Amino acid sequence: MRVVLDASALAKWFLVEEESREMKLLRDKIIGSEIEAHVPSLVFVELANLLRYSRGLTPGDVADGVAATMSIGLVVHDFVEVLGETVSIAFEKGLTVYDSIYVALAEKLDAVLVTYDKVLLREVKRSKKASQLLEAYS
Repeated sequence: MRVVLDASALAKWFLVEEESREMKLLRDKIIGSEIEAHVPSLVFVELANLLRYSRGLTPGDVADGVAATMSIGLVVHDFVEVLGETVSIAFEKGLTVYDSIYVALAEKLDAVLVTYDKVLLREVKRSKKASQLLEAYS
């Protein structure tokens, strides 16, 4: 199975939130090569920003979290690969260009977009939370 992960999904690996457990299960499947996970290169900057504004994390925690995420075997794509499609999707769906990068990459790879962004879950048919993906995968 092939997925695209956005920053809201990756952040669950580091934050104690309702959906953190299911994202950690998904992470284990990625590490075990059961699931092929793709991200645009921009995701690491966006993840750092999300973690930076999370309570209780130090600058070192943020840097370590991003470095750990970069080391688990995600397939990283330069955002330029999907720039044209990204801008078109942003205009078509009324999304931010940042969010549209994930949608464009998922479409290009025929992958499921794993996100916790409420707008993306509502507006993008191929988006799912990790729990929905794991249910279908089981």
